[in-house]
Amino acid sequence: MRIFRTGKVGSTGIALLFFSISLTACMPGTIETAVGTGIILEQESKYDHQHKVERAVDLYIADHADSPCTSGEDRVLDSAVEIIKDYRLSGFDEVMERLEAIYRDETQADSVRAAALYNMAVLHSRNEPPNKARAREYFKRLYIEFPDHYRCIFEESEWRDSMIRKQLLLPGETVESFLEDAEQDIGRRQAPKE
Repeated sequence: MRIFRTGKVGSTGIALLFFSISLTACMPGTIETAVGTGIILEQESKYDHQHKVERAVDLYIADHADSPCTSGEDRVLDSAVEIIKDYRLSGFDEVMERLEAIYRDETQADSVRAAALYNMAVLHSRNEPPNKARAREYFKRLYIEFPDHYRCIFEESEWRDSMIRKQLLLPGETVESFLEDAEQDIGRRQAPKE
């Protein structure tokens, strides 16, 4: 429908304009209600995200309480958990940046760099949504680059298999097929290049 014709407002246009004004006058608060609804939906989304983050962190803590590692090398990083819970929207990225910097810093002891890599793998596998591909890559790097660290998590155990099932399997994979593929990939990476 055209309201403007040759620079003049037609009678239909005037009628529409008055109808719009009268509707707004008859329904006070329409704009405020729409804005309020948008704010409520945004808060519900934020709350849902916060709840998922807290649940993921709680599962992380519970799962690693049953770890077969007896020296505490796979203990939960309290500072990382605190940052992720306090800054639910940006905390994960902040923790990852810090861990990545530690891992890349070759002046750090191998145990410190291995811990950074391990925690990046675990946190990526437990993120919401999880980044299983990145977690798998980090676990392989950990196994290859730091052969004297974190061997307890790679040893055959029900705990290891349950963690693989929960965090690392892609659709159609089994624990056995996952381990076979990982061994083959690690073998290729460790093979001397000619």
